[in-house]
Amino acid sequence: MLKLVLVTKEDCPRCEQAKRLLNKLKEELPIEWEEVDMYEYLDVLTYLGYKTVPLLLVWNEDEDYSENDVIFVGELPRYWRLKDLIKEKLVSSKIS
Repeated sequence: MLKLVLVTKEDCPRCEQAKRLLNKLKEELPIEWEEVDMYEYLDVLTYLGYKTVPLLLVWNEDEDYSENDVIFVGELPRYWRLKDLIKEKLVSSKIS
């Protein structure tokens, strides 16, 4: 199972849409995800150089995130593209 982190902020329409997409994908793919407020992950956003949300990351136990952990930031990919991106992460996590 692939664990994901969705970084959001309050009153963010794209964040709400991202949550709906992830809930739908959870029915089709072996993923689980958690939502965190951007202020909890401000150091991660700053380190990665992002100033916008939503940000979807592959969960990292040490919170030592890199660009390889980023699935998308800001603009949401279409459903089929997000599904493909997550499938790629699933495959690479099995190889590692």
